[in-house]
Amino acid sequence: MTLDGEQNILRFLGLAARAGKAVSGAGACEETLRSGDARLLIVAKDISRNSMDKMLDAAKAGDKKTGNAVTCFSFSEQDKLGMALGKSSRAAVVITDEGFARKLEEMLDNYKEDI
Repeated sequence: MTLDGEQNILRFLGLAARAGKAVSGAGACEETLRSGDARLLIVAKDISRNSMDKMLDAAKAGDKKTGNAVTCFSFSEQDKLGMALGKSSRAAVVITDEGFARKLEEMLDNYKEDI
């Protein structure tokens, strides 16, 4: 059985979470983004515009602090993100490790091309 792109990405997010390299939940993600520790931001496609704006503002604040831009993607739904992380519904996930971030960015870029 072959997994589709979305499932592969969700499984890899779960791996990042088990490795302690993922932060989830709106408040925790905003804090991590503002601290400059974020490498990649993934927001669920079904979050509100207000929540999306808060995440992007936090990413910009972290960018200014460190000079390192955080790559941002809109992907999947809140329920699926939460399930992948072994948690309840999650609006956003921040990856804090460069290696995990690079691999996820590659996977997400390829997934967007598949659509």
